[in-house]
Formats: sequence, C-alpha cells, structure tokens
Amino acid sequence: MQKNHLKNLFKLEGYILDKVEDFGDRTFLHCHIQRKYMVYKGERSKRVNETKKRCLSHMILEGKPVFLVVNQRRFYFSRHKTRRWEPLPDVSPRKQTTNTFRLNTLRELQRDNYKQTGKKRKRSGMFTSKLLDDLPIQFKWKKGTIKVGLDGKSARGKQMIHNVTDLTDNKVIGVLPDLSWEKLKNFP
Repeated sequence: MQKNHLKNLFKLEGYILDKVEDFGDRTFLHCHIQRKYMVYKGERSKRVNETKKRCLSHMILEGKPVFLVVNQRRFYFSRHKTRRWEPLPDVSPRKQTTNTFRLNTLRELQRDNYKQTGKKRKRSGMFTSKLLDDLPIQFKWKKGTIKVGLDGKSARGKQMIHNVTDLTDNKVIGVLPDLSWEKLKNFP
C-alpha cells in the first residue's frame, strides 16, 4: 500500500510517513514534519539545535492503539538568541496525545462511561474528565425533548461533573462542570 493512502487512513495532516511497525497489539507510525524551517517572532530559521523522539497516542484502530513516533526539532534563532521546539501538527501545547485521539475519546464517551473509555485507551478514568474540562459548555436541545436525566459523577474527590441526557433518545444534551446545587439551579 502506498504511503499516501496510509497517510489518509491514519489522518496524518502535516506529517510525512516514513515507516509503519505493527506489533500485533499496537502499531507505531514513524514520521517527520513536512516543514523544513520554523518562524519565531518574524525570524525564520533552518538551524536545528537539537532533536528528540516523541511517542504520542494518536488513535484506536480496530481495538489496537496507534502511536505516532515523531522526531521533534529544536531550532536556534540568532537574532533573539533563543531556542524553540517546533509545534507539532494536531498536538496542542503541553499535551501527550494528538487532537485526533482526544476527539475520538470524546465521541466514545457518548456510548460508554468514563472509566471504561479511559481503560480502553490505557489511560486513567480522569483522562476523560480532563478532556471535558477543556471544552466550552454548550447544549444541544432538540424540540420535543420531554424526559431529561441528570447524572453526576464524582471526580478528583470533591468535584462533580453533571451529564444532562435526553432519556427518550439516550443522547447527551450537554456536560456541566463542577457546580454546586445553587449554581446548578441558576444555570441558564
């Protein structure tokens, strides 16, 4: 199979696929970034000062975890006398997983509970709760919603996360962060 088809299959925007290793229970995608340079505060640099190999959780494909192995480069900027790590495509700053992995986890939360979703991804049950903390609060009310369920889940000891669910369709309407009962009653 050609690398372009694999790149589309594994959703590798901004990466060039070098090799694929399959170990039965997991798959490693070795790749590098397409860009040859980095821009920092208007200065463009091709001088690579340091490289490091990062292994990031990327997706779950047919029940097997797929990891992205990337050589991340650190560029030197002489005008600013500083070194900066290049940002990785599809990876938010200070995160150990790709946005594709995080999005698929959130989609699975609609079908499964927090602990099972984290366990399938070989993460803690708190991983899914932390993902929800980063999301803006928005509700998807449908016309004709009659039965609404409210379920609270304890997280980090005292904090609660509340799921608002449409009981007729078994769909999540929205997720609320840690709110006390007084704040929950006054919530718009």
